[in-house]
Amino acid sequence: MATRASNRPYHIVVFGATGFTGQFVVEEVARAADGEDYRGQELRWAVAGRSKKKLEEVLSWAAERLGKPQLKSIDIIISDISDAPSLDAMCKKASVVLDCVGPYRFYGEPVVKACVENGAHFVDISGEPQFLESMYVKYDRQAADNGVYVVGSSGFDSIPADLGVLFTRNSIQGTLTAVESFLSFKSGPEVSFIFFFDHLLK
Repeated sequence: MATRASNRPYHIVVFGATGFTGQFVVEEVARAADGEDYRGQELRWAVAGRSKKKLEEVLSWAAERLGKPQLKSIDIIISDISDAPSLDAMCKKASVVLDCVGPYRFYGEPVVKACVENGAHFVDISGEPQFLESMYVKYDRQAADNGVYVVGSSGFDSIPADLGVLFTRNSIQGTLTAVESFLSFKSGPEVSFIFFFDHLLK
């Protein structure tokens, strides 16, 4: 049986914090931790990845963007996808691991496995159906036995589409039987997402 995650050093560990997505997750966790209590206590969190130097650079970047020099002192955990003991050690310290290392079909399973075996909840931003399904098939029973949640696709790939389906269903008369969505976006100082829905009624 896994150790109770609530007694661990960190509420959240951002794994893959030096990647494109990871650095923005670090920024958002820092925002959420500012002046907020986590179940009556200060949010304890850390960043994790292969390179201490790059992790330090991400924390410095976030500190500058947010005007929070204290971010430079956030704890760093060295952990690598190819090093299972390092993943185990990371997961034993975390209540929740936010996995930002993709593509998940190549790099996701070792983190899911380490989380499930060591009692840390797992969250990713995968939009890869085959990966999500295979993780369910392989780890659902063990995760349930250990009291671990494995939450996939918690971001761009799922939230806008799910909200779009709900909006469409609530905005039409009849029964919604299918939704086909199309995505268009442009990059620059701001990124905008436009969804078009083609729905079928019965």
